[in-house]
Amino acid sequence: MSSLSARETAYQTIRSRIITMELKPGDPLNDRELAEELGISRTPMREALLMLNLARMVDIKPQSGTHVAPINLKLMEMEQFARYTLEKEILNRLRGHVTPRQEEEYRSNIETYRELEADMSQPDRTARMLELDNAFHRKSFELCGMEAHYDHMLASLQHVERIRKFSLQTEENKSVCSSHTAILEALLHGSADDVSEALESHLSRYKQSVAQARSVHPEYFIDE
Repeated sequence: MSSLSARETAYQTIRSRIITMELKPGDPLNDRELAEELGISRTPMREALLMLNLARMVDIKPQSGTHVAPINLKLMEMEQFARYTLEKEILNRLRGHVTPRQEEEYRSNIETYRELEADMSQPDRTARMLELDNAFHRKSFELCGMEAHYDHMLASLQHVERIRKFSLQTEENKSVCSSHTAILEALLHGSADDVSEALESHLSRYKQSVAQARSVHPEYFIDE
């Protein structure tokens, strides 16, 4: 494995573990142990941790070592505003132009999500629900020929993504299907204001997830 691909592998692996809360805020990160686990040298692992530090997902302090950074609420708000601004533009480009076949694809996604939500015994349930949620939002970008924009946007959502696992474990998550349906109805029959309202209502639900998570784990968050 080349040094570049080893660094990227390490970066994506650690980032994924942080986002899914396998690695929680405050957890220590030992570059030697992580490098051994992934079968790479310490240099690309250190480089990956430096990249994660730049993304504000890892804290590196000479005296206390390297730890998973807390979830930064100010950065989360900035990320969500940027997402809302871009996705609203994409949805309004698509508004009124969804074909019956495309509508059925949207509705199939919503129904599959609803089934997973109701069946706690499904294997990899949380991961599949996240995939379906992403697929629903990516669909509008695909239909506009701008799916690369969605992928880039999703990769940039460092702190918002970290709260999503919490949201799947709360009552607030039960609003996903109704929110997605509202967005679809606005795409099919609504005005630009209807699209904006449906999307804003959906994306702002992360605030309820934050409030619930913070009441249980206040040490996971910072306001800076």
